Amino acid sequence: MRIRQHCMALGCLLLAGFAGAARAALGSGADSVESDRVSMKGLTRPVPAGTLNKKELQLPSGTVVTEYLGSTGQVYAVTWHGPSLPNLQQVLGDYFANYQDAARNPIVRHRLVRVNSAQIVIESSGRMRAFTGRAWVPALLPAGVTAADIQ
Repeated sequence: MRIRQHCMALGCLLLAGFAGAARAALGSGADSVESDRVSMKGLTRPVPAGTLNKKELQLPSGTVVTEYLGSTGQVYAVTWHGPSLPNLQQVLGDYFANYQDAARNPIVRHRLVRVNSAQIVIESSGRMRAFTGRAWVPALLPAGVTAADIQ
């Protein structure tokens, strides 16, 4: 019995260690995109060259997560669309608490969660098999990039 308790304790410690591992998120560096791909078991999708530097991941569920990178390599915005929500705690990182607060009082008739503050803007909506959302940090937006560019 004691061996079983020790094994369970060791397992909990290992899981706690993995939970603290570095993960990509809004506001993180460009190297975090690869961490996202591995963690979410996604495939990198080709992105047409354009004025915005972005990386797309297709998750096994079919959901596509796009991470927008500034010239310094920092993720300033993310979007998602598909049949299921991505791991928003991972995608939003430190801003996830803002999302949780807003989700407690959604606009019910539209199934919309919206946060609009100086620190973060988050818009998430959807219904079964059709979710969409976007989030960005206004202070990190590159010069000339507006909310309309984040799609």
